[in-house]
Amino acid sequence: MLSEKLQMGEFTITCEFVPGRGKNGPSIESSIEFAKAVAGPESKIHAVSMTDNPGGNSAMVPDALAPEIQKLGMDALVHFSCRDMNRNAVESRVMALARAGVNNLLVVTGDYPVSGFEGNAAGVFDLDSVQAIKYMKAMNAGIEVPGPKKGTTARLPQTNFFVAAGVSPFKLTEEELLPQYFKMEKKIAAGADFIITQLGYDMRKFLEVKRYLASRGLKTPIVGNVYVLSYGAAKTMNAGMVPGCVVTDELLAVLEAESKEADKGKKKRLERAAKMVAMFKGMGFAGVHIGGFGLKTDDFLSIVNQATELESRWEEFIPEVAFGRKGEFYAFPPPKTYRPGGAEVDADPVKSLPASGSVPVYGMSMAMHRLMFDRKSLGCRLLTGYYKRVGDRSALAKFSHFNEHVIKMVCFTCRDCGDCALPDMAYCCPQGKCAKQQRNGPCGGSKDGMCEVYPDEKPCVWTRVYPRLKGADKLNEMRTQYVPPRKMELDNTSGWANYFLSKDHAAVVVPAVAQETIKH
Repeated sequence: MLSEKLQMGEFTITCEFVPGRGKNGPSIESSIEFAKAVAGPESKIHAVSMTDNPGGNSAMVPDALAPEIQKLGMDALVHFSCRDMNRNAVESRVMALARAGVNNLLVVTGDYPVSGFEGNAAGVFDLDSVQAIKYMKAMNAGIEVPGPKKGTTARLPQTNFFVAAGVSPFKLTEEELLPQYFKMEKKIAAGADFIITQLGYDMRKFLEVKRYLASRGLKTPIVGNVYVLSYGAAKTMNAGMVPGCVVTDELLAVLEAESKEADKGKKKRLERAAKMVAMFKGMGFAGVHIGGFGLKTDDFLSIVNQATELESRWEEFIPEVAFGRKGEFYAFPPPKTYRPGGAEVDADPVKSLPASGSVPVYGMSMAMHRLMFDRKSLGCRLLTGYYKRVGDRSALAKFSHFNEHVIKMVCFTCRDCGDCALPDMAYCCPQGKCAKQQRNGPCGGSKDGMCEVYPDEKPCVWTRVYPRLKGADKLNEMRTQYVPPRKMELDNTSGWANYFLSKDHAAVVVPAVAQETIKH
């Protein structure tokens, strides 16, 4: 089993398939045929991984294929996106997978929808990936639910999910990269069992994920992404059309030259993938996740077998996969060695960051917060008394709500969600400024600091949150504070009233997770 192999420290290999649309067809059957071909006690491949509506397009849900694959003797790794379901649907789907005996999940935020029947589908994003992981681990413990009689509770049967989470280290700037690592920490704190990186072509960036985990005392297994990149796919990624995937002009030129060979560059791209597998093994990664458009069974096996032959030479290949960008931010100095255990553990990179000035807008917001919203302040006590007296249905309460919404809409692009996360996000509204309403950190889809959904219009909100918290010396809070999902019953109600009357998430949220709790 995949979980047992990872927990025992065996180098694991998963192979990714992208089910297409419809109930059958070559793209859907390919994962089944692959499992038939490679299953067996001596197989070097440990799981078949299947995507969940990648690119924001509709496709066969992997849940239907996973039980068939497992009946053939292979483990299935189901991608589980937060894009299309509210939290009730998340639980329904998870329990159905548990009943089918499918326990390996890769939990991701999901790409924003770009197509659909008679118009684009709506993105739901009721939970972010941190919240979803926490939810699934709660299911493993047995969720407590209302019992059959009033005032009683019952506990649901425990599940046994082994959960992977993603991280995207291929970000250009400090304010875009470090929040990715911070969110990875939150995912681990929420219960993620292992990490799979986003695809990329800079081994130093891959190594930095490993260095970051070590610097934070985290021993969570990390799996490297090996994507077999064709020239056609490279052009699409280079143009920024695949969220979170970076292909530099330099790499594109290499692939263009290879595409002019008789086999259109296939031999060299399979060899490059094999070298990456060998490098990840040599660097001490827990395994690899191999994918690529249109790969056949023989292609996967060729990569795995070539990698075995190249293992002893893996350090020679590091310079061949070093496609960084001009001005790229790295969290650590250039490595002295890529070998595991070959150097002292790096210090926390946050401690070595240059000093940053405070952001005036945030400073003013925090000053107002201390006056009105600090639980110990006179303003908070007076406003709590006011909202207790006016209630929530009186004319005065409605007038107060109207004025509040106008102020917050003008200042913060408020969407009147009633469960305000402004204090949690350095006074950047996740509802108004994030297309996916992410409350615990950025998704992986941004490019050069711009939002995946509005790349020409909006910066990723987390590139605004980061400098504000850095200037206030609060980066540690950014990577440890868990923010619960919105209370949807509070939608279009007064966020101030809900705060002062302890109805919103601030009434129960713990300001920061103790560091000891996230060092697994």
